[in-house]
Amino acid sequence: MPIPLKQYAPLDVMLGRPAAANFPQHPRRFLAQGDSWFSFGSVNPLATGNMMDGMAFEKDSCVVNCAHPGDVLDHMVDKRREPMFANLLLGAQAWRWDAILLSPGGNDLIDFIRVPQVDDKGQPVPAFLRALLTPAERGGEPDRAAAYVSEQGWDTFVQHIVPQYHEFIAMRDATASQSQGAPIFVHTYDFITPRDAGAGAGVGPWLFPALTSYEVPQALWQPLTRLFLSRLTGLMRSMALPQFHVIDTQGTLAPADLGSHGDDHDWANEIHPNPGGYVKLGAVFAAGIEALMP
Repeated sequence: MPIPLKQYAPLDVMLGRPAAANFPQHPRRFLAQGDSWFSFGSVNPLATGNMMDGMAFEKDSCVVNCAHPGDVLDHMVDKRREPMFANLLLGAQAWRWDAILLSPGGNDLIDFIRVPQVDDKGQPVPAFLRALLTPAERGGEPDRAAAYVSEQGWDTFVQHIVPQYHEFIAMRDATASQSQGAPIFVHTYDFITPRDAGAGAGVGPWLFPALTSYEVPQALWQPLTRLFLSRLTGLMRSMALPQFHVIDTQGTLAPADLGSHGDDHDWANEIHPNPGGYVKLGAVFAAGIEALMP
């Protein structure tokens, strides 16, 4: 019977606290870094949980989870911003990790889609710095999601984000690392429904105001976000990095209904699954990892 994944806080492991007393005894140890899908996606953490909650393995396994809500890739690989992750991977308290779990790129993409038409100084933002085209820039076929995408902007996004994935590989394989060549497992992001559903305390929604501002027809909100998230998946798959494995979890969740508010189907809010949704995602992610582990 699969054994649920045991989660440890980085400081508990680094300081040898009683809460992590059993950490060295686990036969398989993972190090995790990432965004809210690995941490929590609500002001009330109990409203969402994270993907680790649904993960279980045939072998007794644990994870030291360094993820933070809202984290983007260039922060994750910044040793000054993420000193605990860096220390556990290639610092004085590094271990030999059996694998590294990564929840990468979702916030980068959402932040990019949210870039406004006009900056805070009232100046137009050029198309190569935006994910979306303004109404004046759009050509024909207004009934297709692709007609609303700034291809110049997408190229900029790719040029920005790809080096961050390479930096993860460089950190793993650095001379100071004890985990050179350890497999890195990343998940894909399931399909978001833009809607007026924040995470509480004024946090979010994220895409709903952006698509409204750009005057994207509501009928295209789901196809447009599906297009962007599929492109992110395709980008991760295309990089062919050494021991970098993309576990496809897209299509696992029941999408929230367009126009709904709050918890709906498998989603707690606009961009974060609810506890049941995370359990579904975690089960798929764990199965993919198990199939590829040495």
